[in-house]
Amino acid sequence: MKILITISALAMSASVMAQTLITDKKYTADPAPMVYGDRLYVYVGHDEWYEGQDKAGGGKEFNITEWLCYSTDDMKTWTDHGSVLRPSHFAWGDTITPGVGTAWAAQVVERAGKFYYYATLQGSGEYSGYAIGVAVADKPTGPFKDALGKPIVHDKMTDNGARGWWNDIDPTVLIDDDGQAYLCWGNGTCFMAKLKENMIEIDGDIWVVDVPRYTEGPWLSKRNGIYYLTYASQGFDYKEAIDYAMAKDIRGPWEPKGQVTGGAENSFTIHPGIIDFKGESYLFYHNATVTIDGHPGAIGRRSVCYSKLQYNPDGTMQYVAQSNVKAEPASTNIPTSQYPKITSDNRGMFLVKAPNAKEVIVDICNKKYSMTNDGKGNWTATTDPLVVGPHYYFIEVDGARVSDPASHTVYGCGLYASEIEIPEPAEEAAYYTFNKDVAHGQVRLCQYWSNVEQQMRQCYVYTPAEYDLNPKKRYPVLYLQHGMAENQTGWHNQGKMANIMDNNIAAGKTVPMIVVMDNGNCDYGFGSKPGESMADFGTSFTKVLTDDIIPFIDKTFRTKSDRENRAMSGLSWGGFQSFNITMTNLDKFSYLGSFSGAIFSLAGGDIKKAYDGVFADAANVNKKLHKIFIGTGTEENLGSKAVSEKLTAAGVNNVYYESQGTAHEWLTWRRCFNQFVQIIFK
Repeated sequence: MKILITISALAMSASVMAQTLITDKKYTADPAPMVYGDRLYVYVGHDEWYEGQDKAGGGKEFNITEWLCYSTDDMKTWTDHGSVLRPSHFAWGDTITPGVGTAWAAQVVERAGKFYYYATLQGSGEYSGYAIGVAVADKPTGPFKDALGKPIVHDKMTDNGARGWWNDIDPTVLIDDDGQAYLCWGNGTCFMAKLKENMIEIDGDIWVVDVPRYTEGPWLSKRNGIYYLTYASQGFDYKEAIDYAMAKDIRGPWEPKGQVTGGAENSFTIHPGIIDFKGESYLFYHNATVTIDGHPGAIGRRSVCYSKLQYNPDGTMQYVAQSNVKAEPASTNIPTSQYPKITSDNRGMFLVKAPNAKEVIVDICNKKYSMTNDGKGNWTATTDPLVVGPHYYFIEVDGARVSDPASHTVYGCGLYASEIEIPEPAEEAAYYTFNKDVAHGQVRLCQYWSNVEQQMRQCYVYTPAEYDLNPKKRYPVLYLQHGMAENQTGWHNQGKMANIMDNNIAAGKTVPMIVVMDNGNCDYGFGSKPGESMADFGTSFTKVLTDDIIPFIDKTFRTKSDRENRAMSGLSWGGFQSFNITMTNLDKFSYLGSFSGAIFSLAGGDIKKAYDGVFADAANVNKKLHKIFIGTGTEENLGSKAVSEKLTAAGVNNVYYESQGTAHEWLTWRRCFNQFVQIIFK
């Protein structure tokens, strides 16, 4: 018997519990924790190195020849109980494969003073393929003996499985409050069945549990009357992650809840084990970060580790951020602020200091995450993976919705919101990324008097880098509109408009032009003003644009003030406004762009009757509008493609563009703007 000292890995942030690796110069995998008396026992497979292992494949790189057991009474000092079970203890097992072990994941449960070891191994003869056996002992550390003389589960019992000869791996057992025991297992397909009271025979039918992205490694647990099925799932980059589902009845329906943690470093496999011990909950799993005897961690040389597991008031699990996951401060943070952070698997990590708060929530894109108090007033949470691009978010402190003081705010959702941006790969983001090697234009805040509204207004105006160097040159003008519940700051802040223009002009892709961004009188959510109809929403902007803004811009800047050198485009409701204004003012504009435009009314109606029948005369439209651009994301459905097809059928020339993989979001609109400015004024 050996006494081990655990090796603690320093937590990378306040939002990550310290993670501990168990090692005594042995690689371990597939942890299965069990509490008995005042001790916690953890049963693991022993990953053994062998010559040529790193060149093996198809599962042969795994070499588990025995199962080991460790125990602790304080989660700090562990006792090594050595090898407690081997495949050779099962007479029906295949033990002849040279150089490669045949043991896989296992779990031990106690009932009436007996300890039952449910283990995966490769069978032989009529039980060829992977099968599940059960061994029994009088003590948690054995000796264990085969209790049945044959597998409790084998291929002939699960011919409806997805994996053929290795359907039957990774057993987990739950003994319910009423004494009924359940066995769950499977690779590719998740199987479940009742166990007889003797714990060594299936009782009745085997059923399939349908949960999303299920791969293998199930773990059954129960807490406060709720059943949990935690399992290795299809994660990112061909790595398994750990997902979970909840149910009020063990036969379901199971409600998927997403990931509880991401993939393991240096290993495409991961395996959960969940246990409560001395007032704390723990998630056990494995990664491959330890080097032993000069052999670095790898998919066949894994190390068991664990982290504290927290539950929300509704019973859902809080995400466990593994300490080996890299995280960097978000680009949208205020100076010196370390939070929010973005992890290498695109999660947001948030930290809010609120010592007197009772409840703190981070709300990102209308999904709420309960934050955990560390006892010192530091509230933390980690989100699910977020899609690339910018996201609005808020902090709720005891029900009050506020911006995050550690992050820049932008105008969106009809109010000032915090923003976090999940970065795209550098090459994909290059067109909107600041480039120090190109000349940069200016974005000017201009104030002017509106005779239409009898009040001061303001707009942002982009001038190209050459504007002040060529005092006699005049420039075409693009009027660029925001969407509903955003304002004139959106294209400059969230849209990265200036970077896109600078990069395109420097590359010779875009004609140098002036870009005007004004408030479209739709900077609030529709319905906020009592009695306002959808037909009236934002319509007051038309007269402001034609009577106030255009004259002000032409007077203040060196513009080419004829219709041939004037364009209008916008996103979402701004795209709808751009269509309405341009098509009813063809004497003022010769280019039109819609980016995810709210033009669904055109999609559903007779295009030739729109705007007093202007599209019925295709030749006239084609003569006056040199380009009609219609862009959208592939993940949204606002009728953009239908409008483009109807215009084409009516003989009206137009350019249709789809942003791949994006929805109604700024990444779509950046891409659309990038495409649009390359085809106008040419």
